[in-house]
Amino acid sequence: MKRYFLLMLAFLMLLPGCDEFLGDNRDPDGVDKVPVDEIMPVVLFYSALENYDHAEYGAYLSQCLTTAGRSQTGSHAYRSGWEFLGMNRHPQWRRHFYDVGTNAKELLRFAGEENAVNYIALTRLLRLLSVQQTTDIFGDMPLTDAYNSSSPKYDTQESIYQWMKTESDELVGLFDSPEVTQASNRPMGRDVDRVFGGDMAKWKQVLLAVRTRILLRDLPNLNPGSAGSVLAAAEAALTGWNDPRYKFDGGSSVEKNCMWGRNNKPVNSWESRSNDLLGAIPTRYFVEEMMGYDPLTGEAADPRLEVIMKKRADDKGIVAYRYLESNSGMPSTYKIEWYPDLYESVLTTDTSAITLITREELHFIAAEAAQWAGNKSKAAEHLRQGIEAHMVRLQVPREKIDAYLGNPDLVPGSSNITLSHVMREKYKAMYLQPEQWNDLRRYGYSNDLNNRRFDNVVIYPGLRRPHNLYSAYWSEENQWIQRINYDPETEEKYNREELIRLDAFRNPEWLKKPMIWAPQN
Repeated sequence: MKRYFLLMLAFLMLLPGCDEFLGDNRDPDGVDKVPVDEIMPVVLFYSALENYDHAEYGAYLSQCLTTAGRSQTGSHAYRSGWEFLGMNRHPQWRRHFYDVGTNAKELLRFAGEENAVNYIALTRLLRLLSVQQTTDIFGDMPLTDAYNSSSPKYDTQESIYQWMKTESDELVGLFDSPEVTQASNRPMGRDVDRVFGGDMAKWKQVLLAVRTRILLRDLPNLNPGSAGSVLAAAEAALTGWNDPRYKFDGGSSVEKNCMWGRNNKPVNSWESRSNDLLGAIPTRYFVEEMMGYDPLTGEAADPRLEVIMKKRADDKGIVAYRYLESNSGMPSTYKIEWYPDLYESVLTTDTSAITLITREELHFIAAEAAQWAGNKSKAAEHLRQGIEAHMVRLQVPREKIDAYLGNPDLVPGSSNITLSHVMREKYKAMYLQPEQWNDLRRYGYSNDLNNRRFDNVVIYPGLRRPHNLYSAYWSEENQWIQRINYDPETEEKYNREELIRLDAFRNPEWLKKPMIWAPQN
């Protein structure tokens, strides 16, 4: 990774204040100084794209979405039989090390030269978020040596988490310092920061949220005794919270459209994945177990189902929600057009926003931590607030929100709340968000078949592995995927010795190795 590039998007030249940009493939040793307000929009855009990259994989790995196919192998292993060693690229790797990482590195260099502390603080925050998301799907990875060699050494995930905690603590001090808002800082308006327009107080709350997410990894396996600290961190982040929403305007170019929208074209072509929601099908687990849909009555207990997806008619004109067991295959007499339209959502239009961290995520973190801390009244309070925040985001009608929250069979109070209530509601709220898959792994895919229990309850009853998993890797019934293999296009070619050292080189057993924060058996 010694040769890294400043990657600029042509679409950004259309934004106000962004008249000149660097070309591709610029060696940083020869790069002329670039105004930091021309690099920041690029880092922010790629941060939004990185959120999408992780969520797109996670929607399938969390058994939320599936496809019409039933193959053990395929070019998209996360959508089929988990034969990951046959894939040639994972966009999350490039997104972190190149698109976010190299641009952030140059931005920090230039911002340091002119003492633009606001740019330094925000760039370090976005880098921290990128590190967190990347290590949580790959595990060990380059950090301290990342840009010093073409074959950098991998840091352990333990050391990466220690770095993230230290970095987040240092960033709190930086955001609290008067220098972050000093008059001599280069201005950062909406043309540069389309999320908050340079409002450092709002970005500080995002920092506190990222820090909370990092601290959450202590639960439930590493240090349940830290639950009180996690609760306090979540509530601190929620104080004065504003969602960091990267809003898309829509338009003729790919980059102007939300990655979840109908435009449905991958950014930068080969290095990204299109959302393919046109061919995606909701799983039985998501529709029946999570949303409470009864196929006999055609009614769902959760009003979010009808605003996330629109049911469609078959060739006989029968309108219903249709869905499949994961990777079980669509019946030969069916057509994909009979399955729900997943673009009928405020999350999946060309002008939707990518939200880096949501209010509801923080409420559910607080509810989970409160439950572990034995504070059931707090847990119930944050559970309700998390549900309401998500329903408001999805534009569920007020009367349906009130009816759902007022049903004690659906939303328990402090006397009978369990971890399963919290995590199931969080699962729904993390639809098309990266944390959905992280939560499942933190709780060891707890279901009624493996009977893995936490606080004496199964967390995800009804959860099942996909059908037709690649039999050479996944013959043991209760074995689940725990991580993604390292990007074959770069690491297998240029850093093979490190993969061999980790015993990760083309080794399917590596896919089964839990993260440090997951159950270890």
